[in-house]
Amino acid sequence: MKNSLLFFCCLLYGFSVLAQKPIAKNLEGVVVSKSKDIAGVHVINITTEKATITNNKGFFSILASINDTLVFSAIQYKKTYVIVDQNNYAQNDFIIYLKDQVTELDEVILNKSTLITAKSLGLPNADAKVLPQSERLLHDADHGPMFGGLSVNFNKLLNAISGRTKMLKKRVARDQKYARSQAIRNSYTDSIFTTDLKIPALKIEEFMLFCETDENFNNISKAKNDFIVWDFLTKKSIEFKKIKNLD
Repeated sequence: MKNSLLFFCCLLYGFSVLAQKPIAKNLEGVVVSKSKDIAGVHVINITTEKATITNNKGFFSILASINDTLVFSAIQYKKTYVIVDQNNYAQNDFIIYLKDQVTELDEVILNKSTLITAKSLGLPNADAKVLPQSERLLHDADHGPMFGGLSVNFNKLLNAISGRTKMLKKRVARDQKYARSQAIRNSYTDSIFTTDLKIPALKIEEFMLFCETDENFNNISKAKNDFIVWDFLTKKSIEFKKIKNLD
């Protein structure tokens, strides 16, 4: 009886400690500004050292507890600090207003060799990389651990169950393949395609899509060897012209 009473007291104490401890959840919100350039804003929970970025409409989701400090940062905006309180913790989404970053620069004299970049100007977050839309959507759907202590990342779980995460991964892979295809396309002039490969100008884009369907395209497109890429294009042009009766 005494042991049972002791166990019951310990259990009550444990529940009281858990009740007092802030529980982390996926906090959802949106950033807004006058300039409306709200994609790719960095959202950092400096308490837990977790981070995410806003999507193309300014929405974000980040794991946070009451009293955590969130930092909103982008090249074009002043840093904004928000301490999570009971009000924004309880909201389905809360709004963060960002103020434009106004940077006054000393007068400089430009010449043909002057290269002006965000980094050379010393702007904040100059090295920040804004992800393509498909990668931002995947990040929003799949970031963070599925389970963390007593909390569940329902956003990630539901996206996994519904197949959205799998679909977004395929979209990212497709977009990356297309980007590499376009890089190859832009490395040659149209006259190279029309004269050397005998591909009509109006068929060049279709030809590049045809190349993308080859199972070896990923490895070829990542190669840093122009001879390998050109040999691939030459062989594929023969197949393409045969299929399209272009000979």
